Amino acid sequence: MSEEEIDGVEQPEVWDDVFDDEARAVLRLADALCGDSSNIPEDLVGELRTLFGEQDLAELILVCGQANLNNRAGNAAKQLLG
Repeated sequence: MSEEEIDGVEQPEVWDDVFDDEARAVLRLADALCGDSSNIPEDLVGELRTLFGEQDLAELILVCGQANLNNRAGNAAKQLLG
């Protein structure tokens, strides 16, 4: 990833300028999975199904979910275990 992309990951307001359609959709999925994952926006679901096949979607769900779990567990460990 370029420095611009690395910096842009945490700035949704620049995603349109920095990332292509696939990367933006993946970033939106990762963001959605950090909230209410039972309510992924329908437009995002349609976009992801257009851009990726089932195997790719399964991998994206698992990678995003694992990263989310790691972050949440790490945050809790820092608070509880010091």
